[in-house]
Amino acid sequence: MLSETMLRLLEEENAACLIYRGETLLHRSQSIGVKPLLEFMENHPEESEEHDLLLIDKVIGKAALLLSVLLGIKTIHTPVASKAAVEAAKIHGVMLHAETVVPYITNREKNGMCPLEQSVLDTNDPQVALENIRAAIRILMAGKKTVDNDISFSALEAVPDFHP
Repeated sequence: MLSETMLRLLEEENAACLIYRGETLLHRSQSIGVKPLLEFMENHPEESEEHDLLLIDKVIGKAALLLSVLLGIKTIHTPVASKAAVEAAKIHGVMLHAETVVPYITNREKNGMCPLEQSVLDTNDPQVALENIRAAIRILMAGKKTVDNDISFSALEAVPDFHP
């Protein structure tokens, strides 16, 4: 499928993230950030053994890219990717198709860098990235009174033993 067709699937599925193996949809999520990838990691650990998955996501920063590597995702289609994600994709042999490359992914307030992107800037090791992402999420969650839009504690607790 062409990249345009892939991105149109996000609209048709009313999703922010889709993960496929071949033509089979394995995971659909309306959540933003890395939450869909962590959910997939928690709920479908066996799927990553295929190491030939396709991700279609609204935004790909370096944090999402490195989690994708852990999951065995080899191809990613996105409207927006960060420069750091593009560089990491080259290092890990991931085919990243982005309509636009931005200097970095912004935080939700749009006044600086996304804290998860920032947490992985100094590494290209997916396992180290996972640890950094988990730590950054814990800090973010500690500063919030509600976690409705954040990653569940069960997802965070399930991920540390993940080794593809």
